[in-house]
Amino acid sequence: MIQRTLLPPQLAPELKGRRLWLSRHNASSWLVMALILPFFLYYWFSYSQQITNEQQEIFQQHADALELNLKQRLQHFEFLLGSGMAFVTSSEQITQAEWQRFVTGLDLDKHYSGIQAFGLVNYRAGKDIAALEQQIRADGVSDFTVHPAGERPFYAVVTHIQPQNNKNSAVLGYDMLTNPLRQRTAMRAASLGGIAITPRILLAQDGSNAVDPGLVLVQPVYKAGAELLSAEQKINALQGFVYAAFRVNDMMTRLWHSAQTELDFSWYSSAQQAPSDLLFQRQSGQLDGPAFVMHKELEWYGQPFWLQISSNDNFVNNYLPVANYWLLFFLLLMMLLLFGLLSRVNLRRYHAELLQQELQQQLHAQYQQLIANEQRQALALKASQLAWFEFDLSTGDAFYSDNWWKLFGFAGPQQHPTEQTMLDLLLPSERDIFRHDIQRILASGPEQFSQRYQFMHRQGQILSVLMQCQLLRDADGSALRLSGALLDQTHQVSQSEQQQQLMRLCQFEIAAAVASCQLLLQKDAAVAGYQLAHLHWLSQQFCQLISGAEPVQAVPVRLDFMLLMPKLLQALGPVAIQQQLHLVWRQSQSPYGLAGHEGVWWQLCSDLLLLAMSLANSNSSIEVGMEFYPGIISWQAELEVDAEQTANFLATQTNIAMLDGPSTESNNRYCALLAAKHWASVLGAELNIKHEQQKLWFYLTVRQS
Repeated sequence: MIQRTLLPPQLAPELKGRRLWLSRHNASSWLVMALILPFFLYYWFSYSQQITNEQQEIFQQHADALELNLKQRLQHFEFLLGSGMAFVTSSEQITQAEWQRFVTGLDLDKHYSGIQAFGLVNYRAGKDIAALEQQIRADGVSDFTVHPAGERPFYAVVTHIQPQNNKNSAVLGYDMLTNPLRQRTAMRAASLGGIAITPRILLAQDGSNAVDPGLVLVQPVYKAGAELLSAEQKINALQGFVYAAFRVNDMMTRLWHSAQTELDFSWYSSAQQAPSDLLFQRQSGQLDGPAFVMHKELEWYGQPFWLQISSNDNFVNNYLPVANYWLLFFLLLMMLLLFGLLSRVNLRRYHAELLQQELQQQLHAQYQQLIANEQRQALALKASQLAWFEFDLSTGDAFYSDNWWKLFGFAGPQQHPTEQTMLDLLLPSERDIFRHDIQRILASGPEQFSQRYQFMHRQGQILSVLMQCQLLRDADGSALRLSGALLDQTHQVSQSEQQQQLMRLCQFEIAAAVASCQLLLQKDAAVAGYQLAHLHWLSQQFCQLISGAEPVQAVPVRLDFMLLMPKLLQALGPVAIQQQLHLVWRQSQSPYGLAGHEGVWWQLCSDLLLLAMSLANSNSSIEVGMEFYPGIISWQAELEVDAEQTANFLATQTNIAMLDGPSTESNNRYCALLAAKHWASVLGAELNIKHEQQKLWFYLTVRQS
């Protein structure tokens, strides 16, 4: 039945202008405005509150970052005390020269801003003070005297201090227990067995006219092997302290290089916020925007601190978001336009056909937009270089993109691909895992999953590939399609394995160097001094390698390498005797010598020597020699070995998995060999191993200009 299109009724002629807009014909438009306006006002107030909350959150983040910076700076000094503690515990008695060499290698001015002194404190009873003064004077400090004068039951005397200057020289012999603040801090550290920090003090280096506030960190040193279960046992076993004194103003200047910092703050050493407890203060003196203030009560190393943080104009202008009301004005404009549109629709109903045509145009535009979006998706997948695929689970068909075929070395798409095509490329050990994963998601989900598998490239190399899949189900929950994309992560996985191998070698090398250093300290002072410097260089070298930075080029202490090698063999003599071995050094008669890379040579020869000692038969000799020719350096070692044991070792010398095993003699051999290969690659050297029956030779050849 054909229906006639109804025309809108004619408007009464008397309703014109304002009367027409306010008539009942436009009532629905006014109703819509009445409903929308409360939501608009609610959004207005919510947006303003959101901006205020974001500003408060940003201020909180910056305040937390300020607290973290202060804590990290104090932890930096904590690490310094830890290094000093390790040095003290590794030596029976430390001379002034040894302490100076150790601290000079730390480069305090560069790495520890604000530090004024780094030293050792000797804790002695009153009856032992005279002997302590004689000991320090005999060590080169001829005018050493304990001060302030007076008899006391116990003393905590500064006996070693660096860097050497007039102010620090005046501190030598100072008894820390004569100052109540220093005494409480030192005794708290000793009874608790950890690092303690003083409240605000004036440093002894600055004299009686000191005005700059400072802090002192102390760490107790106990007798080796003493029981430290109770506070009384710790006090009885106390030998002294390692301490660091620094000015707060100098430290803070390095933290914030410009005079205008993002936040104003005051740092106190107590919650009372008295002027006498003020450590540092930053005030810009300007605040025209919103003000934010925060108080933080902290406790670091057993000492309470107080931070008062406030915002300033620099912080408000640079970091706080500003409310953008253009969107609100735009929404208001849209409301007015909507009102006008609804009024026009209500008052001109005869435009229904025109509106219908406009709706059809909008649908057509949306359809065109849908097609455009599909084209954009196709182009995005092609540009992303992802190797994607799709399995039709109802028919068993499979589709693989061009990038998928290229990933595995195919020249182009193959005919009639199936799910088995992908299974054939998986490693045999991965196929059951892949099948189990697919069956699991088909049975119980999830709809999305991500897993890494290993595939075999057509040219033979193994690929580590990340697979991300999406499962499509129908309304009944049955699986229809499985779509996914492959991302080649072979390079990233290889880099991660190399990094882990490097970290394991670092642990082995540092442990071996520390053990060698402890042995050499008792045998030869010259070799021990070089080994200490070499240990510092080796630590820096591995830190640089692990972080990806440029390696350190040379050992800070330069000595004659050819004179050190026979001394090293002589120092290792007791160890060799315990293993019933005899070490022989063939002295080179060549006029040539090493030209740099002493640290790498030293570590390389040490690793090969330790490896040779672990493989050599008892009651045999290890002959070590080094020859220099024009442009060529040759290092050799000859030893007698067990034929079967050595053959098994050489047959599995490339087994990288041994690095992850426990620290046994067998695993240490693999670590020593891999470490030697690493240092040989650094030198560009050729490392050859020759094995015949019960003889084993190491040949190391380096070409240099």
